[in-house]
Amino acid sequence: MDELQTLQLKKLKTQQSFLDSYRQEVQYTFSSNVVPLFHRDFADIIPEAEKQEYKKETSKPNKLVNDVFKKLSTKLHPDKKGGDKELFQRANKARQSNNISELLDLAREIEMSIEESEDMIPILKDKNTNIQQQIDGMEKSLAWQWYHMNKEERINNKELFVSILQKELKKTI
Repeated sequence: MDELQTLQLKKLKTQQSFLDSYRQEVQYTFSSNVVPLFHRDFADIIPEAEKQEYKKETSKPNKLVNDVFKKLSTKLHPDKKGGDKELFQRANKARQSNNISELLDLAREIEMSIEESEDMIPILKDKNTNIQQQIDGMEKSLAWQWYHMNKEERINNKELFVSILQKELKKTI
């Protein structure tokens, strides 16, 4: 791997760490404040089936991610001598969400050498794009907009939101 690819990999891992932290913050706000307020204010329009907790998306693990996970498993699996259940669960969660950055961090934490390669760059780019799309999905939602309005704006825009919600719900029926 050349110096430019090493720097790109470092940048993408740092970006992923930031995006993941920001997504967690947005997710927390979204599920604990935004959605409950929106469901309360539009309870007469939103069907019960739609009132679900916001769910995280998972994707099929990439082959390289699986390979790194398998290498980590040889040391972390709880059935192995010196294995660590908590770290193994973290690694498994990272594998399931294609989080190569987390797997590399775990490898460093347990002092296991895993060679970084240019093949990791597209995985990190895809993961970062996916995280950003999740953030955008929450921040561009009607519920997020409603939550960030003041009382007067909510009063002035209630009819518009009702109209949009009714149109959206008709599409799903």
